[in-house]
Parts: sequence; structure tokens; C-alpha cells
Amino acid sequence: MLVIGAVVVIGGFAAADAIRGNPRPERASTPTVPIQTTPARLPGPQPQPEAPPGWPEGVLGGVLTFTDARTCDIRQIGLAGGRERPLAHFGGDCSLWAPPVGSRVAYGLGPSSQDGLQPFRIADVAAPNRELGGYRALFGVVIWSNDAQRLAWCGRSRVGFDLEIGGPSTRLPRCPATYTRDNEIAYAVENQVLVGDRPVFTADGGITYAKFGLDGSLAVVVDGEKIERWDGSALVTTTNLPRAYQGITPILRSDNCAALLPLRGAVQLLDLGCRPGLPNRSFAGNTAAWSPDGKWIVTSNGVELEFQRVVGSRLTVTWPAGAAVMAWRPD
Repeated sequence: MLVIGAVVVIGGFAAADAIRGNPRPERASTPTVPIQTTPARLPGPQPQPEAPPGWPEGVLGGVLTFTDARTCDIRQIGLAGGRERPLAHFGGDCSLWAPPVGSRVAYGLGPSSQDGLQPFRIADVAAPNRELGGYRALFGVVIWSNDAQRLAWCGRSRVGFDLEIGGPSTRLPRCPATYTRDNEIAYAVENQVLVGDRPVFTADGGITYAKFGLDGSLAVVVDGEKIERWDGSALVTTTNLPRAYQGITPILRSDNCAALLPLRGAVQLLDLGCRPGLPNRSFAGNTAAWSPDGKWIVTSNGVELEFQRVVGSRLTVTWPAGAAVMAWRPD
């Protein structure tokens, strides 16, 4: 399933070397350069003219952007009214990386090459004729800043790149792991998270994944076996991952208080120790995303989208489309 390939911690530990700044020997090569390919700007799939019967108008908010599980076309739904929005055609391989706000995305152009570099293109679905460039990312890992103005990835020889949209890219000394809340580059090096050269967090094992929350918290996966959440001041909570979910990249809520873990047709919701907490529940689906306010999740089994309210009284809403990868953002 394509989305799992985009979401798993890149096989668990092969990518950990790159994220930690601890690469295996590799032949010298030239740095990453833009791929000069031009996206097709033909009309996209014909949107459904109306919301599904019984859609609860105004209950959900924001916009869901997703790659169609069957065609890999990028599609978009305005959730308040439940109506699909027309988009230009962006043809890719179903991979999708999206910032938490705005209309920009990065999408995959095909499988990785033998040296692990996956081609991707940057686009603004609201301005499809704007040329934003194409690049190649090691292990298909692309990260966005919180304001959607920058994105970063790793290229050949574990050289990192930080690109300002519409501007130049900056070489980084190692592979980037995440952006901070203030849109600084952070790295995971062995058991530490560094912002620049400054350590901000130390774990008791190797860090294989890291993400800063919009509230300033930090969540890290340690040795692929547990998630540690730091509140930005002193409190650290530790949640052990069930053995079946070790090595899977968590889909974290914006405040890092809960994680979604997709595996073999089921998505496990895991509470990470904040108060009030969330119930540990399982949902059907191969992929998932959080609503911007963290009160809903959406899953897809490849045939339909299923929206589940996880904060407050339970409610389930469905939309007739299968998604490979999803991003739920404010409208």
C-alpha cells in the first residue's frame, strides 16, 4: 500500500541512520538538483456535484486534500458542505506531503532510484500554473515548516536541503528531522534533538523520528520502540509502542498528545499521556489524518473516507472516495 511506504519510519531503521546524521558509507556524488519536469495542468477528475446524501452540513470544518487510492490524482473536499472542489490534474505516485496550513503540497513522481532518492514536485493546488520546482528526497522523506513557506529533505550523501518557496535552497550539514514551532531546522543525532548545534532534548536511546507540535511540545520515537513527549519545559511522558507497531512512523496530533498507527487494515489510536487523555481505540483503514483541532480523525480503507469524532460524543460520517494519503487543514 503506497501510503504505508510513505508513512513507515522508512523501514524502521534504514532511515534512522539518515535521520540521526549517522550515515552508512556511500559513494561521493553531486548534490541534489531540481528535476526539470513540468506537471500536467489539464483539468483534474470531475468532482461530484453535491455532498453525499445525509452529509451533516457545518459539523466538520476545514479542507481534506488527498491522493485518490485508485488513480493517485490529488483531490480536495470542503468538509463544511461535503462538496468536492475542482482541481487541476497533478499526476503522481500517490505519495503526498502537506504542511499544516495553506494549499501547497509536495507529491511523489514515481518510485525511488537505486540510491534511495524519490522524485517529488512542489505545487500549489490553488495556483496550479505556478512553477515551484521538482527535487529528489532520500527515502522519500519531505518535511514542511508550520507556515508552509519552507520545506526540507535529504539528498545524496546525506546532505540536507532547506528550500524557501520561491527562493533559494540552503545546504544543511546533515539530514533534517523536523521544523520547530518557530520554523527552525532541527536534527536528530543519535540520542539528541538539535536545533542548529544546540541540544534541546536528550533521550535514553537512538531517536528514529522527531516532530515539534504547534504548541511547542516535542515527540520523539526512541529505538523504534516507544514515544517520548516533552512539553517544552520539564515534563516528559513515555508511551511504549505495542510490538506490532514498532518501526511505524506515528501520525501525530498537532499537540503531540496522541498518535495514529496504521497497520494491515487497522489504525490504532494511542494516547500519549496528556490531560485530558484520549481512549486507545482501533479503526478500520489503511491510512489516517487528524483534524486541525484534534477532535476528529479520518481514515480510509481505499474505498471510502470515514470521519470519526474522538473528542466528545462519538459520531461517524462517511464520504465515497478511497484515499492513499490525506492532509486535513483549515479552510
